Amino acid sequence: MGGTLAVEVARGRRVAIVDLTRGEMGSRGTQETREKEAVEAARVLGVAHRESLGLPDARLAPTSEQKDVVVAALRRLRPRVVLLQHWEQRHPDHAAASRIVYEASFLAGLRSYRPDLGAAFRPFKLAYTLPVTEPVEIVPSFVVDVTAKWETKMKAIRAFASQFVRGSEEKVALPFDRFQHAVETAGRRAGQRIGVDYGEGFVTREPMQVDDLLGLRGPSF
Repeated sequence: MGGTLAVEVARGRRVAIVDLTRGEMGSRGTQETREKEAVEAARVLGVAHRESLGLPDARLAPTSEQKDVVVAALRRLRPRVVLLQHWEQRHPDHAAASRIVYEASFLAGLRSYRPDLGAAFRPFKLAYTLPVTEPVEIVPSFVVDVTAKWETKMKAIRAFASQFVRGSEEKVALPFDRFQHAVETAGRRAGQRIGVDYGEGFVTREPMQVDDLLGLRGPSF
């Protein structure tokens, strides 16, 4: 979703990135290194705020305790739109993250739920990002044209340099060029759906409202 975030920043909108964990269980890089990389990636994208909620890496689960940490963040930041992981993910943490954020977004809007965590607030819309390296084909509900911000997106990804170096216990590294190929393929595929060079696709669970039929955009049928 990096391209989409950069597009929104360019529109003058305030964007925040909230990491659920600090990646402390990852095979590559240290927690401190990842934190520095996250700060640099946020700078590249131009977002107004980035933080980690410090939930346990490799142990994410939709428990009340973990959801409440997200509820507090939502009530504090009060985002109108939340972009989150798609629920179909090979990595257990990624699938759990999707459920945690979904359920926390609902709970955050209940006035009687944990008022000690802040005033009730519920985001207007949740949009799920599409997996890039998963062997699944998901048709997006909508696609954002990120052509103008594609290089910004890739620069932000490259900020996480530790993730493309072989770990101390690993025999094979994840070369950046191979990962970049996967990201580019996904971007071009999404872009092709709307007739642009690069796109980022999202899924919504609810129908989207259209006020003006003549304002519909995208390739002609």
